[in-house]
Amino acid sequence: MNVMQPRFSAYLDILRFFAALMVFLGHAAGKYWTGGFLWPTGAYGDTCVVVFFVLSGFVIAYVTDNKENNAAVYASNRIARLWSVVVPALALTFVVDYFGVRMAPGLYIGQPWFAGDHAGLRYLASFFMVQEAWHISYTPGINGPFWSLSYEAFYYLLFGLMTFYKGRGKWLAMLAVFLIAGPLVLMLFPVWMLGVFAYRQSKSWRMPVPAAWAAFLAGALLLLLSPSIRHVVGWQWMGQEVLGRYVDAAAFLLHLAGAHCLLAGQRGLPAGLHGMIKRVASTTFVLYLFHRPLIQLFSYIGPADPSSWERRVLVIGATLVLVAIATPLCEQLQSHLRALCRRLLVRKSAPARTGNAPAPYADPVLEDGMTEVAADSKA
Repeated sequence: MNVMQPRFSAYLDILRFFAALMVFLGHAAGKYWTGGFLWPTGAYGDTCVVVFFVLSGFVIAYVTDNKENNAAVYASNRIARLWSVVVPALALTFVVDYFGVRMAPGLYIGQPWFAGDHAGLRYLASFFMVQEAWHISYTPGINGPFWSLSYEAFYYLLFGLMTFYKGRGKWLAMLAVFLIAGPLVLMLFPVWMLGVFAYRQSKSWRMPVPAAWAAFLAGALLLLLSPSIRHVVGWQWMGQEVLGRYVDAAAFLLHLAGAHCLLAGQRGLPAGLHGMIKRVASTTFVLYLFHRPLIQLFSYIGPADPSSWERRVLVIGATLVLVAIATPLCEQLQSHLRALCRRLLVRKSAPARTGNAPAPYADPVLEDGMTEVAADSKA
């Protein structure tokens, strides 16, 4: 059975964009930005990050099973996917914060959402995506959502070692990664791996329609009630929620199982609708990493009253417009980075050739069908 059937793939695209949108609206709902507009969305930000983690594990398991069949291709795609958005997002954050501190210090100085100390180290750590190693919490400036990207990068590396490293030192290499990443990354790795489990189990998932509907709706209801459930069963360690994230991950797994069984064997979507979903979903990672500095920017250059509709339209509408404009530019950068990484990694890993003829190099464009988030962190 083809796991990634058109309607199920489209549904995953819808889910990941909706999760990123909820994170964005939850941050934009603050009283300093839109006067508390759409404030209930703020309670679901961390739940949506859990959804990203599980979806990421699912998609990575799918592409390594079907398309990325060697370490060089896998590494090239992960590096290109991450840095094509991380680098522009860091540049945007730096520029917005540089002018924001000077134009609207009240929205920065002394505020809990602005990390202004050790700026150079924060940007360097975020560039290499180790900003949450051992919970150092070195996210860059205003861009708090970067935290989840560190987890995502470590999980990519760990899964790559699990999948492609065939040598005797595999487990030692994984242990070394865990020692660098720290206990919190280890604690949440099973949440990400639940997505891998979901993909592998989806090859044989079978449910009667009533049971599939029950799983689909029960999982959705548990996610909807996540803030209340976390209030009852939540358990934090080193300042991070742990048990509540596991409950959310289990609920999302239940929802995915129901959705997969309900959509199995369904006819494909009309071409126009399918293309529209893909285009909207392609903005997910950019929306996740760009939205926080853009919220800040439009808050200090826009109308003074955060409760005015002019401010709300500017903060929410202009952010979405700029994300839509930036997405194809990031995709072009991703294509260039992927080609560069493949040339470097594939040639480095290719066996030595005899004779004077140059080694042929094939650089096919890999179409994932859908692109993962991190979580696009957290990303």
